[in-house]
Amino acid sequence: MRFAPEVEELIASLKREIEALRAENAELRRRLGLDSSNSSKPPSSDGLKKSPRILGSLRTRSGKPSGGQKGHRGDTLRQVAEPDRIVEHAATVCRHCCARLGAGSAVGAEKRQVFDLPERMIEVTEHRAAIHCCRRCRGETRAAFPEGVVSPTQYGERIRAAAIYLNVQQLIPEDRAAQALSDLFGAPLICPASVVAWVAKRARELGQVYEAIGQRVAEAGVRHLDETGYRIAGKLHWLHTTSSQAFTFYRAGERRGDIPADLQGGVVVHDHFLPYRGMDAVDKAVQRSLLNVIDRTDLRPPKAAARRSCGIVSV
Repeated sequence: MRFAPEVEELIASLKREIEALRAENAELRRRLGLDSSNSSKPPSSDGLKKSPRILGSLRTRSGKPSGGQKGHRGDTLRQVAEPDRIVEHAATVCRHCCARLGAGSAVGAEKRQVFDLPERMIEVTEHRAAIHCCRRCRGETRAAFPEGVVSPTQYGERIRAAAIYLNVQQLIPEDRAAQALSDLFGAPLICPASVVAWVAKRARELGQVYEAIGQRVAEAGVRHLDETGYRIAGKLHWLHTTSSQAFTFYRAGERRGDIPADLQGGVVVHDHFLPYRGMDAVDKAVQRSLLNVIDRTDLRPPKAAARRSCGIVSV
């Protein structure tokens, strides 16, 4: 059936528009399916729609039975030579004939040790500084308190260290760390602000250690660079890491593309994030050696993707 030229032109125009809309729809669907597992988007962009991670194990059957292998030295709780407390238990009646047993009838003992926390987990030490009156001038002199004892009541270094450990190493929020210390140790009236102040004070005291680690990593022959996003009060921040075989240097609160500028010489291994490519030319010899290892290894994801993801830069 033939149509008028203007009708055929309209049909052709509509077909072209339909094809364009189909292509646009396909592209939008593709973008909706992108996340940190199949694109260069950071994990922090996944949000609440993050799909469960499916791991593909690279391990193969070894033919060995499960559990500890022959010759393996196992670790277990062992008795100590000098326990903190000894509780004596004595029998008063013979279990065979029901005769009474005297104090001198014991011929041996069987030991069983129980490892537990003490009933009272916190102790209060009172420091008393004597006030002396001079016989010559009648002036009063007070003895010196130990260093760090500055208030009528205060928490000691051990419980402060426990609070810092819970907050920094175990990632427990300040209010819950204070509650844990109160519940476990019987430490009263610890407020979250105190935990914040203790952490900040310790961070200032470790400033020289932090700078020394950064210098050691910058001087290493091979370093690995990476970054990851995290949110504070809904705002995106970035944590940058520079790692050597012995040290890892963290930099927080910076932009994602703010790569370190203090690396002198050596080789940098990275994940091909675009700003890393601004460094000097790729070390072909080192990259070729790594790619040869990839080719000889059964990697998942496929080797081609692994080869594309390798980034090694000589700086």
